[in-house]
Amino acid sequence: MHPFEKAVAANWPPHSWSDCTVMVAVSGGADSVALLRSLAAIRESGPGRLIAVHVDHNLRKESDTDAQFVAQLAQQLGIEGILGRVDFELSGPDGIEAAARSARYGFLRTFAMDHGARYVVTAHTADDQIETVLHRILRGTSLAGLSGIPRARELELGISLLRPMLSIRRSEVEAYLADLGQTFRHDETNDESRFFRNRLRNDLLPLLRDAYLPQVDQSLLRLAIGAAECREYVETQASQLLDVCLMRETDESVTLDAKKLGTAPPFLAKEACVLLWKQHAWPRQSMSREKWEALWTLITGDSPAPFELPGGIRAEKKGEQLTLTPLE
Repeated sequence: MHPFEKAVAANWPPHSWSDCTVMVAVSGGADSVALLRSLAAIRESGPGRLIAVHVDHNLRKESDTDAQFVAQLAQQLGIEGILGRVDFELSGPDGIEAAARSARYGFLRTFAMDHGARYVVTAHTADDQIETVLHRILRGTSLAGLSGIPRARELELGISLLRPMLSIRRSEVEAYLADLGQTFRHDETNDESRFFRNRLRNDLLPLLRDAYLPQVDQSLLRLAIGAAECREYVETQASQLLDVCLMRETDESVTLDAKKLGTAPPFLAKEACVLLWKQHAWPRQSMSREKWEALWTLITGDSPAPFELPGGIRAEKKGEQLTLTPLE
């Protein structure tokens, strides 16, 4: 087994997915091709079912060629290949990249449910982690943001999203593909300076390495690990606080003890609210820092007026009770 494949297997032991259906998100780029090739090699010793899924965002004229490349690769490896196309709003509030990502994960979630997949795996690498953490630092972020890309998270009930290459550098990916003689697709939009993420990857990080901090990559990776450990502890404490403050919970609304919540450490109380949003799958995309602060003012204020939060959540305080009601 190639050292790269051993590294992937160490991050995600094959016995944990040998009897499962695994969806592999494959764009055709180097990272996802390396992931598919390594999982196919690892699977040779087990019965696990792999499905290579390519999501076409219809943003590039070469997208059809990308899809054909992935289909041919899957066929060569004896793996089922599936093509999906997604439509989304190009002028969304968070930009094209965020809109495409949201549409892609929505498709993967639906497809996994329809095909009984236990795992969805993506090819994020340590380089993606480095870029993500630096990006979030520059735009302003929270403890959760500093922890970067999680290695695993629940995509849907019974379906896990995993990233078994998150500790592997892109240079290792390229070396592995070179050893295999494996070609891959190049997305030229990754070279365009009009995208901030590209400027960060192609301009800022090389400048930091060369002129300021040669070890910046490892520093950012250590920061992500430390922040993730802190976040895990905070989420445990926030969950306990939420349990203490929960008064009523129905399909129509959730009522919390505003006094108990308001006398808790502000950071922890806000994290408890974030956890509540997650548990109920309430929209958090537009819940900016200002919106969370507005909710905190409602919780701790004497007689603030009720108001509607993004995603159609009405927040109202009566006496010492805070009631949150989805309006749709």
